[in-house]
Amino acid sequence: MQHAFQSWLNERKQGVFHRQLLVIQGSPDWTRQQAQALTSGTASLWVGEGEGQILSKNYRQQLGREWDNVVYDLRAGVSANALVALSGTVRRGGLMVLLAPVEEQWAEELRGLTGKLSYGVKKHSGLFCQWLQHKLQHNENVAILHPDSFNGVNQPVNAQTTKLASPYASQEQELAVQAIIKVACGHRNRPLVLTADRGRGKTSALGLAAAQLLKQGKQVLMTAPHIDAVAQAFTHASQQLGSRQQSENGCIKTEQGSLKFVPVDVLLKERPPADLLLIDEAAAIPAPQLKRLLNQYNRLVFSSTIHGYEGSGRGFDIRFKPYLQTQRPQWRSLHISAPLRWHEGDCLEQFWLDALLMQDAPANKAPTTEPLQLHQHSAEQLASSPQLLHQIFELLVNAHYQTSPDDLQRILDAPDLQLYSLKQQGQLLGAMLVQSEGGNALTALAEPISQGERRVQGHLLAQNLSAYLCEPALATLSHWRIVRIAMHPQYRRQGHGLRMLKELAVYAKIKGVDSLGTAYGATNELLAFWHKAGFAPVRLGHKLDAASGEHSVLMLYALNEQAEYWQHQLLAHFCRELQHLLPSTFRQLDSALVLQLTGILCQPQPLSIHERRLLTAFAAGMQPLENLHLAMLTLLTQPHSKKQLGAAAAARYVLQGWDRLAICAEYGLTGKRQLAEYLRRWVKLVLDEAL
Repeated sequence: MQHAFQSWLNERKQGVFHRQLLVIQGSPDWTRQQAQALTSGTASLWVGEGEGQILSKNYRQQLGREWDNVVYDLRAGVSANALVALSGTVRRGGLMVLLAPVEEQWAEELRGLTGKLSYGVKKHSGLFCQWLQHKLQHNENVAILHPDSFNGVNQPVNAQTTKLASPYASQEQELAVQAIIKVACGHRNRPLVLTADRGRGKTSALGLAAAQLLKQGKQVLMTAPHIDAVAQAFTHASQQLGSRQQSENGCIKTEQGSLKFVPVDVLLKERPPADLLLIDEAAAIPAPQLKRLLNQYNRLVFSSTIHGYEGSGRGFDIRFKPYLQTQRPQWRSLHISAPLRWHEGDCLEQFWLDALLMQDAPANKAPTTEPLQLHQHSAEQLASSPQLLHQIFELLVNAHYQTSPDDLQRILDAPDLQLYSLKQQGQLLGAMLVQSEGGNALTALAEPISQGERRVQGHLLAQNLSAYLCEPALATLSHWRIVRIAMHPQYRRQGHGLRMLKELAVYAKIKGVDSLGTAYGATNELLAFWHKAGFAPVRLGHKLDAASGEHSVLMLYALNEQAEYWQHQLLAHFCRELQHLLPSTFRQLDSALVLQLTGILCQPQPLSIHERRLLTAFAAGMQPLENLHLAMLTLLTQPHSKKQLGAAAAARYVLQGWDRLAICAEYGLTGKRQLAEYLRRWVKLVLDEAL
C-alpha cells in the first residue's frame, strides 16, 4: 500500500498533473499522520478542530488565498459551502485531502448539519454524507488511501501555456481589463457584465483595471457580498501601484485616485460619488439592489461567477439581465473561459461541480396541456433519483440568489424540511421548500421566547411572531414556512406558483397544521404575489436585512379558527405600528410598497363633508397644500387613490413625513409650487373617479 501511494506522490512531483482529491480513510490518528507526512514542507491549510487549524465555518477568511494543499477533516463537520469554496484555494498541481473514517463508519462518525438543525430536531438523516461518499467512490479521478490499500491514478495536463506580458495571466484577462477601463473612460450608461467560473482571474482583472484607473486619477468604488470576496482585486491593484499608494483594509489611495470597498447597503443609503463602480459576485446580490445601483451610477461593471458557492450566474441571467436590457440596451458582456489558477479540464473543479449539482441539469421537454400534479419527495427518494434532485436544485438556484451547496446538504439531511415539486406528465415545472416550525418543539420555551429572553436555532416565523406580540401561544402554533418557491422559466407568470401554494394549504390542513407562512425581503412584486395567494403581512422588520437589503416582511395564511384569531391580532397590531413608524423607522421604505401595505392593512375611511370641500378647493387651486394634510390622509385610504399618478408622492408627504424639497428631488420636480400642482392633479383624478 505505502509503496503504491509513495509512487503516486513521486509521480506528481516529477510531472505536471491536475489538481485532485485524495481521501485518506482510517482512524483519526492514522489519517492525520498520513496527511502530516504528505504536507510536510508545503504551504498547506488544515480545516478541523485541532491546533493551527481553521474551523469550516470560517472558510470565507481564506477566499483569495492559495495553498499547495488543503486538508479537510470531515470528522470536524461536513459543510458543502466550505468544501467547494476551499477547493478553489488549492494551487495548480495541488491536492485537496479529505480525512475520513472507513466507509462503514461514515454514518456513525461524521457530523453533517449538527449545529444547524432547528431546535427540537435531534438527528439529521446523514444522506448528504452518503451522497458524497458515493460520488467519491465512483469517480476515477479521486484517489483513496486505506491503511491496507491505495487506489489512485494521476491525471496529466496536456494543455500548453502561452506566456503573456506581465501583469496579465491570459489574453482573456487582458481583454477584460481593457473592457473595464472602457466603461470608466468611454460613453456613459454602457455597463459591462463580466462572467466566469471560479479561478479564471475575473476578480484579479477588476484589481488590475482599478490600478490603471487610479493612475489616471479616477475614484473607483468596489462592492461585493463580503469584503473577503474581493481580496484578490486589492492584492493585484496594490502590486501594480507599488510605492505610490497608501493602503489600509478595503481602501487604496494614490495622489490622484482611490479604490475603496463599500458595502451594498452603504452605497444605496449614502450614494457616494464614483467614476466607476465595480460589483463583484453580483449573482449573490439581490436583483432589487442591483437595479437600484444601476439607476444610481452611470458607469458600472457587474462581475458574476457562473457556478458559485454563493449565488448563481444562471439566476443572475434570469432575474437581472432582462431589466438591464430594457434600462441600458447598450450594455456589453464578456466571458472568461480559460482557468488561470488551475489547468483546463481540472479534476478537482469538475468533481465538486458534479457532486454539488452546480452544473446545468438536463433540459425539460416542451410544455404540454396535461394535468398538473403536486408531489412531495422524501430525502431518500431524492438521493436515489439524482437527475430529479439535480433538476429541482437547479430550479431553486436559478430562482433565489441565496441558494448555495449548503441548501443541497439541508435538503438531504434536515428531517424538518419538506420538498415538493409541480409536475406535468413527468416534466418538472416548479419546486418548493417548506420548513416545519413551532408546535411541541417550543412548548417548554414558549414563555421565555415570547418575552425575548430566549432565541433558539431555527423556527424563524414562530419565534418572531411570538416575541412581536409577547404571546407564548404563537410559538406553539404549528407553522409550515415556505423557504423557497421556484418555477421553471418556461412556466412562469402562468399561475402555477399560486396553484402550488393552494394545494400545499389543502395538504397542510389535512395534516393539522395551523398556518402557512413566509418571510422575505419586501418588494412590490413579491408582496403582490403572496397577497394574491391569500397570505397576509403581519410584521415588517425594523432594520434592513443584511442579505436582501430590504425590510423583511412576515406573512401568514391561517388554516383554522385559532390561527385566524391570532392572524387578526397580528394584523391589527401591525397596522397601528406601520402607521406610527412610517415617518421614522420606515421613512425610506419604497413609497409604492407603502401604498401596497396600507392598502392591504388599513380599512377605507369615508371623507367628511369638510375634507371633501377642502380637497375640491385644493384641486381647483384655491387651498394651500399646508391645509390638506388630514384630508389627504383620509383620501389615501380609498382603494382607487393608490392607482393614480401622484399617489407615491402623496405617500411621501402625508404618510412618511418627507420634506417637500426631498420629494421634489425624488420625482424631478422644480420646487414646492410644482409639487403642489402635481398633487392637485392627483387629488382631482381621485375625486373624479369617486363621483
